[in-house]
Amino acid sequence: MTAKLTPRNTLVAALLLLLALLPVYCALSGNYFLMSLFTRILILATAAVSLNLMMGFGGMVSFGHAVYLGIGGYAVGILAKEGINSGFVQWPLALLASGLFALGVGALCLRTRGVYFIMITLAFAQMVYYVAIGLDRYGGDDGLTIQKRSQFFDPINLSNKTFFYYLCFALLLACVYLVWRLVHSRFGMVVQGARSNDRRMRAIGFPTYRYKLVCFVISGVMCGLAGVLLVNHTDFINP
Repeated sequence: MTAKLTPRNTLVAALLLLLALLPVYCALSGNYFLMSLFTRILILATAAVSLNLMMGFGGMVSFGHAVYLGIGGYAVGILAKEGINSGFVQWPLALLASGLFALGVGALCLRTRGVYFIMITLAFAQMVYYVAIGLDRYGGDDGLTIQKRSQFFDPINLSNKTFFYYLCFALLLACVYLVWRLVHSRFGMVVQGARSNDRRMRAIGFPTYRYKLVCFVISGVMCGLAGVLLVNHTDFINP
């Protein structure tokens, strides 16, 4: 019992309780800006969790991870611009686009190491950045305003700030739990072992390239989800 009451666990529990009660405070005080600020924090925390899976546990240092925020956001924005507002279409396509891009980038980058890996991820991110600037129909350098948030069936209403806050909170917790399960699984042990000594892991029979590629794709999809949430929060996306 005492092992569970560590200062770290107590701090985490207190933080989660404060985040859960924040909308109640905002409703009582009328300070809804605070809820908007923390909604953004929760979304960016989701992106940070995805980066931690790849870089913290996998040892794959990427300077272009923000590209998945952009892909997820632009997927929703472009579909909304074309009149497709259904979240059941927008969200899966955004996650699929993020995953496919991560698969292509990872398949190339993971054949390199060190600074080469870092620079290739940055190069792909810059490539997408300049492609977005060239999309004149979708705002180009000025960005794209989203007229309607993703539409689901009742009572799922993303225009409700309180509901959207709790949705972001729930998805952040789900991502943290997913990463925790992955890290403590056989898959996670192999990824962490490859981070420490890739050659030794391959010598004992583990195809580390495949494991790291799957980790790379999961991280990209998770960050793409953060991009979907971010564009629904700000109603705007730009390069």
